[in-house]
Amino acid sequence: MTNAATAEEAIKRKPTQRESREKPEVGAVAHAITILKVIGASRKSIGVNEIARRVGLHKSTVSRLLATLVTHGFLERGENDGRFSLGFELIALAGPLIADLDVVNAARPALQALADETGESIYIAVWNGRDTIMIEQAVGEHAVTHYARPGTAMPTHASAAGKIFMAFLPAAKHAAMLQPLPRYTPFTKLGDELEAELEDIRSRGIAFNDQEYEIESCGVAAPVRDVRGQVVGALTVAAPKHRFDPRQQVKLAMSTARYAEELSRRMGYVGR
Repeated sequence: MTNAATAEEAIKRKPTQRESREKPEVGAVAHAITILKVIGASRKSIGVNEIARRVGLHKSTVSRLLATLVTHGFLERGENDGRFSLGFELIALAGPLIADLDVVNAARPALQALADETGESIYIAVWNGRDTIMIEQAVGEHAVTHYARPGTAMPTHASAAGKIFMAFLPAAKHAAMLQPLPRYTPFTKLGDELEAELEDIRSRGIAFNDQEYEIESCGVAAPVRDVRGQVVGALTVAAPKHRFDPRQQVKLAMSTARYAEELSRRMGYVGR
């Protein structure tokens, strides 16, 4: 059932006498909240007739509520089509909550869940403008714990997390990062090979490290985005080479991407 349908059913269902006593509501406020949920669930602007149909209220009642919400900035009305969408005042209200959802605090449950699922070492990494820094970890049942400790700086072009940040850098900074780079192992990608891989990462949203920094050390990473859509972290699974065959790479990539998307939603990201 969609969010819009859920909201529609909720507004139409009459509360029982007991619910009315236990959960007193102001009708207009409840209707306004339902309208906001319906418009938010639509993911696009929506007209007054459609809103009225979904919430089960008369058009005139909905129009008055919409006008009030527009006046206070919670909704915006298109100048050309008169359709409604969520307003920026909602961001102002959510701002303090979003600010508290820093990537480390938000990531901890996902780190442990991914560690339990894969049995490997899981990291969340951030970008300091020059280096990839591993800042938090969770250790799975089969993990090899010597890969990187929290606070360790990893070579950006030779780690899965680092390549996530490189791939999504602004064009000017991206070019600067491709200046002569060291080769750590015979598998380290440089030059055109690295550039091609970064293009693939931008397309698929997943980065791999197959012994590019240390022999026998492998990993897979996916981007974590904030409410603005910017990459603020890289969720990484580290695994030894003997547990990194092609089939396992696919499995780890799917798990990592799933948890990274979940974490991004916790950070306020609503894209895909």
